[in-house]
Parts: sequence; structure tokens; C-alpha cells
Amino acid sequence: MAKEAEKTDAAPVAAAPSGMAAWMPILAVVVLVPVISFAMAEFVLFPRLVERLGGGKEATPAVAAPGAGGGESHGGGEHGGAMQSYEFTNVVSNLSGSMKSRYIKVSFTAYGSTPDFQHVVEQNHAKILDTALSVLGAMTLADLEDATVKNRMRANMVSAFETTLRGRVIEEIYFSEFVVQ
Repeated sequence: MAKEAEKTDAAPVAAAPSGMAAWMPILAVVVLVPVISFAMAEFVLFPRLVERLGGGKEATPAVAAPGAGGGESHGGGEHGGAMQSYEFTNVVSNLSGSMKSRYIKVSFTAYGSTPDFQHVVEQNHAKILDTALSVLGAMTLADLEDATVKNRMRANMVSAFETTLRGRVIEEIYFSEFVVQ
């Protein structure tokens, strides 16, 4: 029995953590997880998202001047390179497959850097509107439920305008109104 008593005395007894030491791992998790999540979102996820969605570049119109044909134009300089804009407002089209009961209404601004951008857009205003109506009218209600619908529609419209105008006059468009009824 003496030997058994020696064995129990010889084994080290682990002391239970007391007070604040017991809460340290929990506090570390509660504090570090939100900090790490914020850092990952701010410095990794958001920059990748911005890069993927267009790099954060936006065209800004230089000087405002009244336009013709229902749109409003903003002109830059006389030489190429300066972005010019032309606004199309209240473009309404029926959606495909909706038995003419659903429609889409958009307003958008078209941007281009060709020297004669204002003139080309004004001269082809009806063609551009018809093309925009065709692209909008080809959309279904199911298409509009997709989160990337505006980006896809933007790309489809720029491509269709390029075909209609037989050249890349309109380089970018941005929606200022996008309503589905």
C-alpha cells in the first residue's frame, strides 16, 4: 500500500485554469474572428470583386450641352479620347414571353470617345432606340431574375449598337433607371 501511495503522489496533478485564464481562448475567438473576416473582405474579396466588375473605371462627362432627339448630350473636346455622353430616357419595351403583360423601362447614358460622337448618335437616334428596344424585348422575366442581368444587358446592347452603327461608336453604357413591371 505504501507503493500505491507513492504512485499517486508522484503523478503531477494538472491544475484547473482559474479565473481569466479559462476565458482567454473564448475571448481570442470572439475578437479575432471578426477582425480576420473584416481584413479578408476589405483587402482580398472586395478588390477582386471590383477588378472583376470593371476595375472601378467610370467615364465622367466633361461639359454639358443640350442635345436633340429626346436625349441629353454632354460633350468633351473636339479631338478623340475625351469621353462624351448621350442620355436616353424612358425607353420602354414589352418582355418576351409575357403575352405583352410585363414590360421593362430603362434610362441609360451612352459614352463614346470618337470626335463626332454627338453627331453620330443624333443622326442615328432612331436606329439606336430600335436596337435598344430589340435587346430589351428579347429578355424574359426569368432572365431578369439573374443577379448579373444588367451587366449582360449592357454587353448585349454595346455589341448590338456596334453592329447597327457599323463601328464601335458607343463604348460603354450605364443605366440610371431599370424598372420591371
